Amino acid sequence: MNIVEKLLKIDAGKIEMPKKDIKLQLKKLGQEVEFPCKAIDPERYAEIQEGAIELKKGDIKKINMYEMKAMTIIAGCPEVFKNEEVMKHFNAPTPKELIRKLLLSGEMDDLYNAINELSGYKKDDDEDEEKIKN
Repeated sequence: MNIVEKLLKIDAGKIEMPKKDIKLQLKKLGQEVEFPCKAIDPERYAEIQEGAIELKKGDIKKINMYEMKAMTIIAGCPEVFKNEEVMKHFNAPTPKELIRKLLLSGEMDDLYNAINELSGYKKDDDEDEEKIKN
């Protein structure tokens, strides 16, 4: 069966973005929290990446990694970071400020990586790198 035949057998109404609850032990809060996360639409993902790149005379001057990670987390966990009640409770005027208040760098990385995996990016495996080297 070729790709066209396979695609035509899929119920188009059942297509949905991958989702997963990510559990993190947040050191600032002193407790484990479960974040409902989802994959990010490819177009939105590209916009986030483009927004983190600073160009000067046509060349990349710098990549703002914090901006890219924060916007990815906001897009991937909107139920938490775009929630007006949560922002108000933590006195955070913006979703990015809420991230600053709740997450440490490593915790941001864990959420960012989980959302990337949901969005179709495989996590690098040291084992795979070793196989390639040999």
